[in-house]
Amino acid sequence: MSTSSSAVTKAATVDTIWYTRCPVPTATGIALDHGWLNDAFQAQDIDLVSIRDHEDPTRRASHFNHQGFGLFREGGNIPAIWARARGESTVVVGLTWVDEAQFLLARPQSGIRNEQDLKGKKLGLTRRPGETIDFVRAMALHGFASALQVGGLTLDDVEIVDIDAPAVEFRRADPDRPWRDPTFDALLAGEIDVAYIKGAPAIALREAYSLIVVADLNTYLDPALRINNGTPRPVTVDRAFASQHPQLVARYLSVLLRASEWAEAHAQDVFRIVAAETSTTPQDVERAYGARLPWSLGITLDVERIAALTAQKEFLLGHGFLAGDFSVEEWIDPVPLALARKLHEVEQP
Repeated sequence: MSTSSSAVTKAATVDTIWYTRCPVPTATGIALDHGWLNDAFQAQDIDLVSIRDHEDPTRRASHFNHQGFGLFREGGNIPAIWARARGESTVVVGLTWVDEAQFLLARPQSGIRNEQDLKGKKLGLTRRPGETIDFVRAMALHGFASALQVGGLTLDDVEIVDIDAPAVEFRRADPDRPWRDPTFDALLAGEIDVAYIKGAPAIALREAYSLIVVADLNTYLDPALRINNGTPRPVTVDRAFASQHPQLVARYLSVLLRASEWAEAHAQDVFRIVAAETSTTPQDVERAYGARLPWSLGITLDVERIAALTAQKEFLLGHGFLAGDFSVEEWIDPVPLALARKLHEVEQP
């Protein structure tokens, strides 16, 4: 039997594909809202199953540790990098870049107004010792480091205050219980001077409590200063599945390409969909991610995005978040996206 025939036979035996995405703007979220992913795989008698909706917490944890055959993930790069560094055999098949509000917030009475004012101040970082990867801590630390650099300072110029926090539970968004980090409550209580908050929740919390934006990383012109958990955001799949079923990976990606193109022509619908994903309002979404959000969901493997992913890996490695080093270039598999583009060209509605 030829190699191509063998691949077709193996692909025909797949009956389940797992997917997961972060509660942020993603092409996956757009595709799910329309039912396009389900339609694409039901036609091949393949069930599409959500990690986030699963009752088993061990299965939901695969959003972070990426364990499982046939698992697609579009989400923050910190868990994806951590999983690869600890030996999980995954591949990056696409990258997005969605700029978002990344705020360093302070109370009005603090007197802190800009990056230079951070010198000697207490910056809060959550600490989750039992977490698979403390991505919230890593994300805030990178945000602090970037803002301090703009202010001509380093992490040695501030006091880091550790705040114990419960494990992050990954499950379906609850509009009545929007997620908020314990550093925010520590800020309100005066236990710290500055907290890092991002995305649409940052907009809502800032306004609700009349807080001062000490720094908004999203306004920095240098993209390197905006690198963090969501910039860039990878689409990953386990390497064995990508190797054995490249056409199924291409099929999945072609749906995401369709979703990103649809978003460009339906801006207001995009804000509505992302508001449901983030448990906020369309207005907060537009202010957090910008009016250009509907044009920012495209998936590529551009060299600039790969370089940014490499820079993020180096930051995490340098600050002790990773078990070991690895090559980002070798982590990239461009074949499925190339196949997906051809498939999308043929099947455009």
